Amino acid sequence: MAESANHKDCRQFLIDGMAKLGVDATVSTEPPIVQSPYGENSFICPHGTRFWLEPTSEQIAQWAKDGAR
Repeated sequence: MAESANHKDCRQFLIDGMAKLGVDATVSTEPPIVQSPYGENSFICPHGTRFWLEPTSEQIAQWAKDGAR
């Protein structure tokens, strides 16, 4: 994945990158409060900030509806 040139765009850059993979994701600079089966989905941007990526509740519901495992 290419990188964002401007740090203020990093969060949206990651959201857009996940969308290109077909995943509706939430991206935060804070780790998830509740552990999920998605593991350590963190990414450090080129500017040094750690972001956590997790599928949205809606995405998880869609996967369940579609029978994804």
